[in-house]
Amino acid sequence: MQTQRTVESFGWQWTKQTVVDSKKTFHRRLFKDCGIWCDYLNGKVIADICSGNGRHVWALNELANAKKIISVELAKDAADYQSEKFSSNQKIEVIQGDAKEVEFKADFIYMLGAIQHVSDAEAALQNIVKNMNDRGELVISFYMVTIATTLLEPIRFILKRLPKRILWLISPLLAPIFVINRNGLEMGFKNARHTAYDWFWSHEYQRYFTESEILTLFEEAGINETNIIRLQKGLYKVRKGEGANVDDVIHSFGAE
Repeated sequence: MQTQRTVESFGWQWTKQTVVDSKKTFHRRLFKDCGIWCDYLNGKVIADICSGNGRHVWALNELANAKKIISVELAKDAADYQSEKFSSNQKIEVIQGDAKEVEFKADFIYMLGAIQHVSDAEAALQNIVKNMNDRGELVISFYMVTIATTLLEPIRFILKRLPKRILWLISPLLAPIFVINRNGLEMGFKNARHTAYDWFWSHEYQRYFTESEILTLFEEAGINETNIIRLQKGLYKVRKGEGANVDDVIHSFGAE
């Protein structure tokens, strides 16, 4: 379980502070970066885990013709915000619950920018896979061990002790770190400010993964290695179910 302080931090961040996104950015983040067309989700049950204020839920409803969209969020303030925001939409179901414990069934699941803050990533991933329908798919992102994360962690060690309102006030000074690439520029400064706050504040659990650790997590969750696609650094798409039957036997083609 997350500490109450961490849960309140996320709820405060996503309901009391503003973040802005365009449909273009949502399309890139939820579809293009994931290697799918938006109509790929038509008629499917979609879930967004650790959904914050529901911005991805809103975008999925706008860009895809899903059968149902399930939004899972642990912070009560954020879940209540979504319940009110989507109260007139019969397609959207908001569940306040822990990723390690919540129960539902979905064909396609997103968990973006979240698992690194979960107290037990192994248990969370195993539960998410359990909630996937047969041949269900998951797109999930991880904070990776890099030179940058190694250098920034001492700064976080100091800043995480500050009250959340103080760090929010100084987060504009940290936001430029997250606007240095094309995706960061597209998302804009307000989004980068949220990323800076999310990265440096006092979330009790902030874990950085190596690729081998991620592959081990998938294996322990029962994902076949041939059902794992690395989309980009720290971003993976996996599928539940039996994978391809492969071996390393050499075959010849053409002239003998």
